[in-house]
Amino acid sequence: MSKLFKRILKIVGTALVVLLVAFTIWFISGEGVKEPDHITWGVSFFPQQARDLGLDWKAAYLALLDDMGVRSFRLAAPWREIESQQGQYDFSDIDWMLKEAEMRGATVNMTIGRKLFRWPECHDPEWVYKIPNDQFDERVLGYVRASVEHLRSFSAIKAWQVENEPIFSFGECFGPKPTKELFVKEVALVRSLDDRPIVTTDSGELSSWFDISSYVDELGVSLYRVTENPTFGRFYYPLRPGFYQKKAALTKALHKNLDHIFLSELQLEPWTVGPLVHTPLSQQFGSMSLSRTQSTIDFARKIGFDEIYLWGVEWWYWLKTQQADDRFWELGKGLMQERPVVQF
Repeated sequence: MSKLFKRILKIVGTALVVLLVAFTIWFISGEGVKEPDHITWGVSFFPQQARDLGLDWKAAYLALLDDMGVRSFRLAAPWREIESQQGQYDFSDIDWMLKEAEMRGATVNMTIGRKLFRWPECHDPEWVYKIPNDQFDERVLGYVRASVEHLRSFSAIKAWQVENEPIFSFGECFGPKPTKELFVKEVALVRSLDDRPIVTTDSGELSSWFDISSYVDELGVSLYRVTENPTFGRFYYPLRPGFYQKKAALTKALHKNLDHIFLSELQLEPWTVGPLVHTPLSQQFGSMSLSRTQSTIDFARKIGFDEIYLWGVEWWYWLKTQQADDRFWELGKGLMQERPVVQF
């Protein structure tokens, strides 16, 4: 190999490294964009999370509606609760929540599918593990069909969220692993049954968003700033608001069919290794203090998304009712009362 050729390779290689470093710095840095004139604030609510905290989940839900003033919800229809016995469907709890939402003019992103938000992610009924694996997808699709056919009469539902982070590996999923092929079938089925928009979600930090967003009308993404695990301890994501905004811009450029990208899960509760309710308050606040909550909200504002769903309101209600600490709850009330900025 000639010295000239080696020199050219070295120059090209150095240039590529410089470009890669420059792109990485550009991508993860930046303060984001101008804050929207109005942000629609909503909440994700999961009854089992309230139960795990020892709460009356219906009282918590009504408090969100009537005291905090929430008018945008992300709710879920867990398969293990809807079809705990094969072929027998019970939508009574979901019906109740949707009726209460309709009475107050609230809207709902209705999440259906096998993999939903909240641990263990895959909310499978026990009976499904007794059937052959080659029948598994058919059973999932049967539950999805039954859910849409039953719930589509509710006007509160503004969109169907099909699965939650469907191809992102997180949580405990026994039996067959979640697949993109099943997700695509679910989306097609829901489209055939109802004409409301289809939504799904992806990890804000650990996924590209590019693949999964090609199948839906809207994409929700999570935003986590602090996590914890037994091996590495507490970890803080060293990202800036521009990271999310630039990913959104690239995703929309790739998929013209994508109407909307929003924050579906803004982490505002502690990330704990064990059950939250059994974690000392000092450790809970070490992970998510009021000041960190406020700074996370400010961080989210700078991304430029006009719709943000808070994650952790069940914990806020637990603090308010069981710990006589309403600081987080009052912060949420303030967000829900924000009104559009009038331009003159």
